[in-house]
Amino acid sequence: MFPSQNLKEKLVNISNDLLLPQDFHEKLVRAITTYTQLLFELGEIKPDEISDRTNIQSKFGRAIGTFWAANCVKEVLRTQRFVRGLYLAIKDKLLQGDGPIHILYAGTGPFATLALPVMVQFSPAEVQFTLLEINENSYNKLVDVITAFDLNSYVKAIEIADATNYVLQDIDVDIVISETLNRALITEPQVFIMLNLASQLGRDVVYLPEEITVNLCAKKRSENKPAKLKTLINFNVDKMKEIIDQSEGQEWAFDEIKVNINNIDPAELYYSTELKIYRDNVLGYEDSSLNLLEKVKLGHQIGDDLIFKYNAAEKPGFIVYAREKISS
Repeated sequence: MFPSQNLKEKLVNISNDLLLPQDFHEKLVRAITTYTQLLFELGEIKPDEISDRTNIQSKFGRAIGTFWAANCVKEVLRTQRFVRGLYLAIKDKLLQGDGPIHILYAGTGPFATLALPVMVQFSPAEVQFTLLEINENSYNKLVDVITAFDLNSYVKAIEIADATNYVLQDIDVDIVISETLNRALITEPQVFIMLNLASQLGRDVVYLPEEITVNLCAKKRSENKPAKLKTLINFNVDKMKEIIDQSEGQEWAFDEIKVNINNIDPAELYYSTELKIYRDNVLGYEDSSLNLLEKVKLGHQIGDDLIFKYNAAEKPGFIVYAREKISS
């Protein structure tokens, strides 16, 4: 294994390239490739190891296994925009007052991929991280990776925890970041992690991503892009407050959204997903796996009026009401 100093120097170079302002540039793919190789070697990620491929099921969604979480780093624009967004959010917070800025990173996977390149841009006196990870296998690898990079001085706390029901011991938090989501907010617990944490924190906290928008859209095979029909959810800090205010405990309540699909072939209906991570760092149609279209599953749809509602369950996602019948 490389000496810590050599590893940190490599991480600094990767970080500098990820933080360049252009949306796409000649150094970006190389930086992601180098970062991926470095993390996979340090984390000893083994694609055929059962423990690396085992998912964890919680009350509010599935936490993907170590191998799958590790592979998220390979998505070039996704990693770039999240890292850059977090860096800018910290810079803005530092302008508002003295450090350290306390970042709560929920669902780190085996690498805390979004945090490492940001840590090396600041001093421990400027930033401190609390790291939460539900998967013990990922947690163990994360501890090794942080130690290998000699970044322990940036870590205020690190815990094995389910962030959907985690009770904060320290509410002096400036930024919350979580990337525990899938397209159309299906399957994974992003929404419920953010709601749980936001219900315990004050109004001045910055949440990354700042906004996740899921739209109902229509797309014919002959068309290059989908046509938006209706916004089903804008999940941002205002929406979180609204949901928290209208819910009791963790019985999260979501609005019903009525959509008329008259003259639209139900087979052409999809969910599309847009993310605003921070400021102008956004992910749109087909920028990453998070932005791929997700087919609307109607079952035996009756009538032109559909009602969509996000579902708080072990398998999160939108359910669709067509008259009195429900399909998922």
